[in-house]
Parts: sequence; structure tokens; C-alpha cells
Amino acid sequence: MSRGLYGVTRKAAGSVDRWLRRVSADPSAPADQAPPPVEPPISADLLDLLRHMGVALIRSGETTTMVQDILDDLAHRYDATEVHFFVLPTGVFVRVQDSRGSAVDLLEADSDTLRLDQISALYKLIDRIKREVPPPAEVTAELAEILTSPQPTPVWRLLVGNVVLTIGLGLMLNPTSTALLGYIVLGLTVQLLIMGADRFRLMSTALPVLAGAVVTLLSFGFPNALGGGNPSQLLVPSVSSLLPGAMLTNGSIELATGSMIAGASRTIYSFNKLMLLAFGVLAGLQLLGDRATTIAPHAGHGLGWWTPLLGVLLIGLGHSWRASAPPKSLPWLLVVLYAAFAGQQVGTHLGGGLLGSFLGGMIAVPVAYLVQRARNAPPTQAVFLPAFWMLVPGGMGLSGVSELVTKNDPNSLHILVTAVLTVLAIALGVLVGSGLVASTRQPRLEGMVEEWLGPGENQRTTGSSEPGSASQSSQ
Repeated sequence: MSRGLYGVTRKAAGSVDRWLRRVSADPSAPADQAPPPVEPPISADLLDLLRHMGVALIRSGETTTMVQDILDDLAHRYDATEVHFFVLPTGVFVRVQDSRGSAVDLLEADSDTLRLDQISALYKLIDRIKREVPPPAEVTAELAEILTSPQPTPVWRLLVGNVVLTIGLGLMLNPTSTALLGYIVLGLTVQLLIMGADRFRLMSTALPVLAGAVVTLLSFGFPNALGGGNPSQLLVPSVSSLLPGAMLTNGSIELATGSMIAGASRTIYSFNKLMLLAFGVLAGLQLLGDRATTIAPHAGHGLGWWTPLLGVLLIGLGHSWRASAPPKSLPWLLVVLYAAFAGQQVGTHLGGGLLGSFLGGMIAVPVAYLVQRARNAPPTQAVFLPAFWMLVPGGMGLSGVSELVTKNDPNSLHILVTAVLTVLAIALGVLVGSGLVASTRQPRLEGMVEEWLGPGENQRTTGSSEPGSASQSSQ
């Protein structure tokens, strides 16, 4: 399959080469006296690599600004100074220019996010390029193998992973014994819907509405059995794997840094997905009719102060299973999760939820960078992305939208405003944390850490001084 992908991309990339050959020829000269074609400023092989690398980085969860910075760096390592990039969440434009003129090529990006094992392999490939600068055709073929690699996690572990993830988030948001059965049933149901959507295109389009409706029907249809009379507490943990938390935060970061097109498109897409989920919730409530309004909640006993700590562990374990984390990466993933959780809790106790969201996002970035320095640690991006499932920027957004569409209380608007401010607080925290780690070109915290502690194990073994540079700055 990788050979087929490589052949198609070479054929597409040849358009720049053919254009340059045309502009280099003298149209008035006879065909038999035409000068030999002049070599283009960038080879078709390198163009293939840069386009597909850009698309892969978009799918890994990077912001468009950082994708462009990485592509610029890779192009310069291959001594290609005549190439420029324009990156969007849906594709990468590459412009080649020299004294003879310019040409533009592009490649579309899928909306699917890469698995954690693919993200890890991608950044290891980038480190290899920085260290060895191998032939572009060889790197493109290796990249194609990464992107087309089969799912390494068996189906049963995907199912269990989403159940564990749902329980973990539920223990953080609603740690009552009466809701545990609901988390198990609904987590399993949502994962089955996700797997069905992977097989049927129509179902994939309607997945947010379908998941919201099914979860609502089960939660409010069997409120005492699944939720202890509090079915609304089951909604957010159950659909946590569908919440666009990372995309909402990235969109806010891009808007704050001036990437208006990318930021606006990500933000609109995220809010549209939240609205579809909320529409599914409303559809489920309308199908139930009076049964959804005659529920008598009864209080379940809490499980203890330790439940949020256990919830963080289960979030890391569940996400590592359902997202196919690289082997031996779970301990490092948990370090970042617990650091973000600690920052969130400290901020919440000092100044409320918004300060907690800010500190959680800010602390996760430098901790993810420091983790990457250890021997055999996964790239920063692979251990940082799961933090969004704990900070839950989209969870409050869904709650707010659900309140607005299911109740006639005009004061519920403040819930949605709080949700938006929460997303902005996380994005601002990530920006501040990124500023601590790296400036636009030269690392700040990196230099201080290496001056005090010496180079990390990964730097000694790979010779790279830029550990997953995309990760620290974009997320």
C-alpha cells in the first residue's frame, strides 16, 4: 500500500517539475533545437515528503503555525530555500519559487486524528531526518507505512479502553457508587457506535447526534438502574471520547496567535460538533417525553477523597488502550496527567475553575517537555494529547449547550459563557507554558534545563536538541 501511495504522490508532485520545465524552454525555438530542461529548485521527491509530512502533522493535533515551522526547518535541512508553505487544518499548500517564476501544489488532509503509536513514530521519523537527512524518497515511503499501519490494538481492548476512560472521567466529575454501572454500560455503547461509524460512512456523519440520542435514551430511560436517579450526570463522561476538546483549544490558540482562518475553522467545527451532540440529547429527551421529567433523584454515597486520583489513573489507562499508545509509554503519560491535574486542583482552590483550567494547561506543556528528555520516552505530543481528556474543555461546553436546549431558563446562558471562558483559559495556559519551553526559534527553558542538568537521554542517543518541537509549542 505504501508503494501505491508513494507512486500517486510522485505523479501529483510532478506538476511542479513539468511547470518548471515548460517555463525554462524558449517557445520560439524549434522543437529539435530546444535546450535541455533545467533542474527545478526542489525535487519531486522532496516535494512529496514535505506535503505528506505537513498533512501528517495536522492529523497529529498540531497547530498550523507549528506545522509550518516544522516544514520550514525540514526544507532547510535539505537545502531547499525556495519553498514556502501555507497550512490549513484541511490541507497544505506548497509554493516553489525561483527566478523563472513560481508554482503551487497542495495536498488535502483527512479530519481523522492519528493514533498515539502513529504520532510517536512520526516524531521519531522527524528526529531521524534532523539527525541523518536521509533521501526524501526513503522518508516518504517510511511515512506512508506509518500512516497506513493497521490498528495494533485488538477490538476487546478498544472496548475496555473506552469503558475505563468513561469510568475515570466519571470518578472525577461525579464520584458516586450509583453511577458506576451507568459508566460501564454507556462507555461500552459509545465505543460500539464509534466502531460502527468506522465501517459505515452514513453512520459516521450522524455519529454525534446518534451517540447523544442513544446515551440520553439509556440514561433517562433507566435512570435508577444506571444513574441512581441522576441521569444528567452520565452524559458528559459517556461521550467524552467524542468531545472536541483538543480542537477547541487549538482553535483558540490559533485565533490568539493570528492564524484567523485556521482558528476560525477549528472553532466553528468544534462548536458544530457540540451542537450536534446537544441536538442528539434533545432528540432523546423528546422521544422519552414525560418520562424524562418525572425522575426522582436520590443521593448516592461518595466513594472517598481518593476517587479523583483513581480517575486520573483510569483516564490514562483507558486512553492509552483506545488510542493505541506506544509500548511502555503509560508511566510517562500518567506523569503529565497527574501534573496537569495537580495544577488544575491548585488553581481551583486558589481562584476557581478558570484559574484551575489555566494552570492545568500551563503546567502540562513544560512537564511533557521534561518527560521527553528521558531515555525511551515517547515524543511530547503523544503524552500531552491525553491531558485534554482530563481538562475537559469540551465537556463544560456540552453541558452548557444541553442546558440551553433542554431548559427554558434564560439565566442558563452563563453556563455557556463559562464554558467558552474555560476553553480560553486552557488555551492561554498552553500558550504561557509554550513560552516557557521555547521561543519562536531558540528554546528558553531547554537551555536552562540543559545548563543545570546536562543533555537528556534522548538528546544523547539521537543527537537532536529539539525534542518534538511541535508538541511543546502548539498544544
